[in-house]
Amino acid sequence: MSRTSAGIVVGAFVAISVGCSPGVEGQPEGSQTEKATASSLAPSSPSSADSLAGIDPCSLLKANELSKYGNFPQGSPGNVGVGKQCDFQKTREGAADSTLVVSVNVRADQGLDDAQDMGQGVERAENDGREYARIPSEGSCTIAIGVSESSRVDVYAGTTAGTQKSCEIADEVAAMVEQKLPQS
Repeated sequence: MSRTSAGIVVGAFVAISVGCSPGVEGQPEGSQTEKATASSLAPSSPSSADSLAGIDPCSLLKANELSKYGNFPQGSPGNVGVGKQCDFQKTREGAADSTLVVSVNVRADQGLDDAQDMGQGVERAENDGREYARIPSEGSCTIAIGVSESSRVDVYAGTTAGTQKSCEIADEVAAMVEQKLPQS
């Protein structure tokens, strides 16, 4: 992954991250209208939604791509709700080592507008024609990557190191995954 592509997702949320209160993790400052928002996605062509439906979430991320965060076995496929997912759980090196779970979830029938607030808001951003939503929650973070108006891929990170660290990891992993997705 190039530095440029890694900066796409991270850069999309820089303005949002700057708005967080320094003492209260994940609590935005200012009014709702000051948050970064994006216009709705352009209508999708049937080919982008159809191509997402055929994607195996374990093909979007490999364990070796997570090596900077620790040792991960290959992803474990499964289903969650209407989506297909692939889970990666870091092998802990000892009791003091933080836990980390990363998941990629393909949602062929749910767009960014279907993303649910997990108690800390849903922050929207757009970069190079791709729309994103960041969904922080207690100790975890999801980056939803818009593929079409009615489809998305979610990248989830959850760690005992906290919400901010989870969002940093989710941003970086989402940049890896985004490169492999069809553009609407």
